[in-house]
Amino acid sequence: MDNKGLLKNIPMKHENNKNNKKLHFLMHTLSAFFGSILSWLIIHLLFFSCRKYIFGYNNFKKHIRENANKVLSASWHRSMLYTLFFFRNLDAALMASRSRDGEFITAVLRRFGYFTPRGSSGKGKGGQQALERFIEHIRKGKIGGLSVDGPTGPPYVSKHGIITAASKTGASIFPHIWYAQSNIRINSWDRTIVPKPFSKLVMIIDREPLSIPVNIDQKQLEEYRQVLNKRLLQLTYQADHWFELRDKYPDPRDIPVPDPVPFPYHPPRKKC
Repeated sequence: MDNKGLLKNIPMKHENNKNNKKLHFLMHTLSAFFGSILSWLIIHLLFFSCRKYIFGYNNFKKHIRENANKVLSASWHRSMLYTLFFFRNLDAALMASRSRDGEFITAVLRRFGYFTPRGSSGKGKGGQQALERFIEHIRKGKIGGLSVDGPTGPPYVSKHGIITAASKTGASIFPHIWYAQSNIRINSWDRTIVPKPFSKLVMIIDREPLSIPVNIDQKQLEEYRQVLNKRLLQLTYQADHWFELRDKYPDPRDIPVPDPVPFPYHPPRKKC
C-alpha cells in the first residue's frame, strides 16, 4: 500500500477511537446510575435490619441549632457506610475523589442527598478546589463531614483538611464513630466495616465538639489535628469494646481508655 492509502486510514481510526470513548463514557455513566440505585436500596435494607444504639445525638442536634447549622462531623474512612446512612437527606457536604471509583461513590452520595465536591490530595488532583467548594457550602449554614484519614490513608491518621475548614467557617467539629458487633471487613486500605444483617450497632457522637480558632497558623493546625486524632482514637476504642463492656458501662463514652490510646484492630489486607 502506498502512502496515500495509509493516510486514508488515519481518519477512520481516529473516528473509531472517538466512538469507543463515547461508548465507554455512556456505559460508565449508566453503571453508576443504576448501581447507585441498587446501593441505595441495599444500604437501606441492611441498616433498617440492624438494632442501633445511638449516643450523643440529642446534644449534636442542639449544637446544630445553636450554631446556625455550622457543624462538621469527623470520622474514619472505615466508618463511611453507616455515616452515609445516618446523616442522609440533610444537604450535607461530603467530598469524593476524582478517581473512576469516585464517579460511582459520587452517584451514591447524591442518591442519599449529599452535596459532593470532588477532588483528591496531591498536585493537580483538584483537592484544594474541592475543599474550597466544601468550605463555601458550610459558610451557607450547611452541615459537612469528612473521613479525616481519607481518601487513601494511612488509616487512623487524620489530615489537616477538616481543621482548615473549621477555622475558615467557624464550624465546630463533632467526632463520631460506630461499630457493629457482627461484621465483615472489606479488603480495602481502610478495611471498611460492613455490619451483617440483623446485627447490633453502636454509634457514638462525642459529648463536646472541638472548636477551632479563626485563621490559625501551621503550628496550631498540627496541634488541633493531633487533638482531633486522639479524640477519634478514644471514641474508636470505646465503640469497639462496648458490646463486651456494656453491662458495666451503659454509656460507651464512660469506658476508660488507656493512655497512650492503642490503635484499633485493623485486619491485614488479603492478597488477591
